[in-house]
Amino acid sequence: MLVGLVLSVVALLVNAGYSSSSKSPSKRLARLAYVDQLRPHVERSTLQGADVTQVRSEATQLGRNGIRRKMERVRRDAAVVLAAVRRLDPPPDLRTNHSLLVSTMVLRSRASATMDDALGTALGEGAPEGAADDLERAGREMVAADQTYRTFVELVGREGGTSRVLPESRWVPDPADWDRPAMVAFVSALRASAIATPVHDVGLLTFATDPKPVGSDAGSVVLPLVRALRVEVVVANIGNAPESGVPVVVTLTGPAGEVDTAREFVDLVPGQRRAVAVGGLKPVLGGPSTLTVVVGPVRGEGGVADNERAMSVLVRG
Repeated sequence: MLVGLVLSVVALLVNAGYSSSSKSPSKRLARLAYVDQLRPHVERSTLQGADVTQVRSEATQLGRNGIRRKMERVRRDAAVVLAAVRRLDPPPDLRTNHSLLVSTMVLRSRASATMDDALGTALGEGAPEGAADDLERAGREMVAADQTYRTFVELVGREGGTSRVLPESRWVPDPADWDRPAMVAFVSALRASAIATPVHDVGLLTFATDPKPVGSDAGSVVLPLVRALRVEVVVANIGNAPESGVPVVVTLTGPAGEVDTAREFVDLVPGQRRAVAVGGLKPVLGGPSTLTVVVGPVRGEGGVADNERAMSVLVRG
């Protein structure tokens, strides 16, 4: 709910279309002094975001103790930055915009606390589904914070011509890294990494067609007619053992039963996610076709419920 409220405020500020106020030297100096005061706090927040990204991408290598130490520090420092930003005294004509900077740090502080707690659950005995839900929520708040900060930079620059000295700050390089399928795989990989015996487990996170769908029709996605259809598949190793030559197989079954198959093979270290392009499928006009994507299974894999997905597609010229 807080994310929605913040984004609503952002939209109202942008739509208000603030015009440049008086550009007297004294006002410009006041704005520059304000930016100088906020810069170290924003830069410190950006470093916290780098730690979050490292935990997200290297959790299985960091280990339980490394994750907890890093996230406890991020949580503590994010609260310190929030308090410091709240104490800043912006020029009168930037006080409304300053609220966006405060909102950015509120969201980041909340997200870091949620992530810290969720990782504690993921590394413990709590329900993995709950940890994945909480991590997904933390990711949404971090993305909202990044958007809010970008709007803050835009508005301050528009008002005072100071955008050139405002530091960039981003916590989430790729929002897809925090989607629920990615979080479920992340939590599973974390738990597998704590087990001494080998765990062989690969999964299919997402896939998307190239070209992209142009619509939908009675439960089928509509694709434009092309000579060859390509599918972008994101796979993950959610076990604790390296896997070599993992098959990624895409099958297109046409309306009359025509079958066309393409495959690629991928190597994955524990905890790794990787995008694989599988191409060369020949679309068929007419009724719906079925596009099926299968990853693995690998030798010794137990549960394979997350290894396969299918969708109905309709190709139109």
